[in-house]
Amino acid sequence: MAATTPAKRILSEISRIEGVRGAIIISKDGFVIDAVIPAGGINQEAVAAMIIGVVENALKFGTEFNLGDLSLISVEYANGIALVETVGDAYLVVMAESGAVLGRIRYEIQKQKERLRAAL
Repeated sequence: MAATTPAKRILSEISRIEGVRGAIIISKDGFVIDAVIPAGGINQEAVAAMIIGVVENALKFGTEFNLGDLSLISVEYANGIALVETVGDAYLVVMAESGAVLGRIRYEIQKQKERLRAAL
């Protein structure tokens, strides 16, 4: 059995929050570093590629409107929510159900951010 990485342990903690469907760490060049996704879940590589495009566009938007550094991207859909947070040279993507408590998830992301950065 493969050893669990420190990053995967942190992702597991985040994924245990009620309503969270999974979490992925993606390098800024679009590669999956680690993930905790339910079996039969999503195509991690496809998510990584799409997230890079979303982040690039959010950065352009922020620059165009002089909004400062990008902190968090939150996208809400009819059936779920995606949160993207910069963590050092990577992005943390957390996917949750539409009824999840965003404040709780955001709190946990901020709480784990330095641990995750150190684990990478």
